[in-house]
Amino acid sequence: MTELRHQSEGEAVRRRTDRITLVGTGMLPPRDITAGGMHAIRSAEVVVYSATWPGIGRWLTELGARRVEDISSLYRLNGVDSENYDAILKAVLDLARECGHVVFLEPGNPHLGVSSTTALTRLARELDDLEVEVVPGVSSFDTIAADLGVDYLSRGTTIIDSNRLLIYKIKLDSTLGVLIYHPASVGNARVDFEAPWRSNNLSLLQDYLLRTFDTKHPYYAVISASAPGRNTEVTRGELGELAANARLFQYGSSLYVPPAANFELDEEFVRRLTKSMADKQT
Repeated sequence: MTELRHQSEGEAVRRRTDRITLVGTGMLPPRDITAGGMHAIRSAEVVVYSATWPGIGRWLTELGARRVEDISSLYRLNGVDSENYDAILKAVLDLARECGHVVFLEPGNPHLGVSSTTALTRLARELDDLEVEVVPGVSSFDTIAADLGVDYLSRGTTIIDSNRLLIYKIKLDSTLGVLIYHPASVGNARVDFEAPWRSNNLSLLQDYLLRTFDTKHPYYAVISASAPGRNTEVTRGELGELAANARLFQYGSSLYVPPAANFELDEEFVRRLTKSMADKQT
């Protein structure tokens, strides 16, 4: 009986579903963490972070986090980006296997340009004993719209990572705006967050954009406010000088290129819309 009981307990342990909750800390933490994110922090067995803000450990403890782990040392300067993320993912997954429920804090929105989110959600689909939940936070996608006064939907916007734009040879449309993430690491797989311009092949991105836009067409380098007392930085330039201005682009920078051409209107569709408004008024 004792042996059977131990076997049953072992099976129960093996059947346990471990949980990883990715919580977005927003652009200005802790202000931008949602109520759902705070609830997850309080309910998890351990809270893990690799991106910090001043006083994060104390704030998490005061909020009610049971255990806090700083794994920022795994993100190594000059390391290969994918290897850094693999080390972080292994640490988070190991803690989930040890503790059951882990919250992993990610800047901004974990579902916007975060490789670890993609890897973890894919892993959860493959494993029966792992659940991954994402709690969004305010992202730079939101703040850039406010910083530039741009409505992404009014004219349409192509949104893509700089390296994926070049890898996939995405065909750009001059009637649409282009919002490009990570312009500080074009053609470079290593991490240099101290001086990214040293290894940034920004000329490759410049040449690609000039296939669609004129050399005099404007661009905007945007760094949204991400810490108390830090103001948003917006710098306007011309695409023909993009590579020469590589020092403008930090790891938190994004690049916005406004539309260069007007749409060709579908007059029949415009008449249909106008008629529908007139019918409603009558």
